[in-house]
Amino acid sequence: MKQQILDVLKNAVKPVSIVELTSKLKIINHAQQEELLSDVEELKTSDIILENDQKEFYLEKGYNKFLIGVIQVTMKGTGFVKPLNSNDKEYRVSPNNTNHALNNDEVLFSAISNDEAIVNIVLKRNTTSLVGTVVVDQVTKQKTLSVQNSKLQRYRVQILNEDQAIENNIVVAKINNFQENNFTVTIEKILGNLNDPGVDILSVIYEVGIKPQFDPETLMAANAISQTVSEAEKKNRIDLRNEVLVTIDGKDAKDFDDAICVYKLKNGNYRLIVAIADVSHYVQAKSPLDDEAFMRGTSVYLADRVIPMLPTQLSNGICSLNEQVERLCFVCDMEINSKGYTVSSKIYEGLMKSVRRMNYDEVNEAYHDKKPEFVSTHPQVWSMLKDAKELYEILAQYKINNGVIDFDIDEAKVVVSEQGEVTDIKLRTRDISEKLIESFMIRANETVARTISKRNLPFIYRVHESPRKKKLSQMTTILKLMGLQGNYHWDKLHSKDLQILLNSLKDLPNFQVLSTLLLRSMEKARYSNANIGHFGLASTCYTHFTSPIRRYPDLIVHRLLRQYLVDRDINPKVIARNQNFTALASEQSSNMEVKAMECERIVEQMKKAEYMTKFVNQKFTGIISGITGFGVFVELPNTIEGLIKLSDMQDDFYIFNEKAMILFGERKRKQYRLGQTVDILVKNANKASRTIDFVFADMKQESNKDLRIKEHGKKMKFYYSKRSRK
Repeated sequence: MKQQILDVLKNAVKPVSIVELTSKLKIINHAQQEELLSDVEELKTSDIILENDQKEFYLEKGYNKFLIGVIQVTMKGTGFVKPLNSNDKEYRVSPNNTNHALNNDEVLFSAISNDEAIVNIVLKRNTTSLVGTVVVDQVTKQKTLSVQNSKLQRYRVQILNEDQAIENNIVVAKINNFQENNFTVTIEKILGNLNDPGVDILSVIYEVGIKPQFDPETLMAANAISQTVSEAEKKNRIDLRNEVLVTIDGKDAKDFDDAICVYKLKNGNYRLIVAIADVSHYVQAKSPLDDEAFMRGTSVYLADRVIPMLPTQLSNGICSLNEQVERLCFVCDMEINSKGYTVSSKIYEGLMKSVRRMNYDEVNEAYHDKKPEFVSTHPQVWSMLKDAKELYEILAQYKINNGVIDFDIDEAKVVVSEQGEVTDIKLRTRDISEKLIESFMIRANETVARTISKRNLPFIYRVHESPRKKKLSQMTTILKLMGLQGNYHWDKLHSKDLQILLNSLKDLPNFQVLSTLLLRSMEKARYSNANIGHFGLASTCYTHFTSPIRRYPDLIVHRLLRQYLVDRDINPKVIARNQNFTALASEQSSNMEVKAMECERIVEQMKKAEYMTKFVNQKFTGIISGITGFGVFVELPNTIEGLIKLSDMQDDFYIFNEKAMILFGERKRKQYRLGQTVDILVKNANKASRTIDFVFADMKQESNKDLRIKEHGKKMKFYYSKRSRK
């Protein structure tokens, strides 16, 4: 809210009172009022706004052109910042102009050119602790902290309570002070020795800032909930216990959000029942369970564990649609015709009993005529699944016709032992059953979203803007320089245009690289209470309804459905309150989704590096997945990616053409392009730094000294990308 406060004061002709700020910012509840008072106090403390004797506020002279944002700082100290709650352009901040801001700090900044800015004041340190390994200098015996976060490793760290610092222990340390590139810290928590099983992933959880445990009040509330459905709870619900509802999930799944049932009607249409765990019945608004779910936003799925959004008493217990037990559910019940159109739908509270807990593998086996056991033991389930496959094929064709974009990018599955060691890196498979469930969930999400959107009531939508023309133009340039000529026009862009482009590339050996490049050109999906559609899914109206056990927006969607459709509790006061809360919950959930994805990405990088330590000096074949001013990225078939540094490419002087994404040798004219197949040797893999280094297998490693002699003193030419980040 700080930026909005500044905007009001910038436009004010006289000092503004709290009452006037409340009115201009449209504050309508106690939580917003508290946030306003807190932000005003922080701005006062920073001397950005001043208060007169009448307790009115005005901007300090000279602050009219200042903005507030959260800065992202690279390993080399360069910052990038844009105004809070804004889609305005991003500014670059040189290392000399960051004013000692740390990554994710909230800062007051001002533009000094069209794309450059300077940090004037650090308003809030969002990094309050460090995670690292205690190291001891073998000469001086001084103890210090080797920080895990690569963006903070250039700073020195002094440990105040050295008696708690045991060599090779990974610890969480509170930051007491940060001045002149020096941290002073106090160790608050010892996570364990760096070689203890699971400590590596636990340290990442703390580094990213995700809570690994629930609050005592939350656990107490979860323990108080009965693990069986009472007779009173069954009243006024539609009974689906005789329907052939099944869950289909991975073999290692513990929580089951969704169940499906499909059968063909006499008129040739299909009835699709999507029954979702009724989590909102158990997680009441403003309860300890709800408060913590709001704070967490999502479950986090890591290589050796899940950090659930809700305690396991709910996520694996009473809320989970376990086999052959009665469960409360929220249902999206649809009739779909042979063209894929939803001709009618109902949303209601239900009571169900899952007939069988299915897994993707056995359903895929059945669809591929391998006749798994359930085909004979549960013939009614197999009959239902055959109807489900027919409907899936109809819905898949419907989505293709509408322009859905399927990037078909390989994803890795990290397999770990009970001791936490990586035993394999596999590709995740997406066969018929996985796509079938995804298709049914998408249709349910669309149906729910349209149901509320046409009533024009406050809601949470899953939105995805169309990509920016500038990013697509860069992609077009790369495609043309790779010899892939086409009619690339991005005016009045529709998802169908990108679908056609992707389909034209599918048979190319470098499809994965090109598909990934196109994906990076897209905007990020997020939550919003404004429906602007979902570009990637070719949906004009979309929400998340199907996973309330693991996603907070789905839980709120259920709560709103009950309020609007079941209780009919709709009045101006409710609408105003819901409008405000859906905006707040959308922003919080989007932020926590980003944090969860960051944690998952870091753990995957770390475990891939650990895995590749077994293969140092071994040869592999991969494809060039990225080219930068500092080297070439090569991806192996199992998605592991390593960097070939320019400093290791010593057979020539290499020039980087950023526009064409090509690296070419000045003497030998050798070229390296995106998607090119190359042989590499694993030079090094470092679990601590989460990095993997390759070298080209066929490159003669000449010393820099020899090259300088051969080239008569020429210097190596690097053209660095101005905005490249590491």
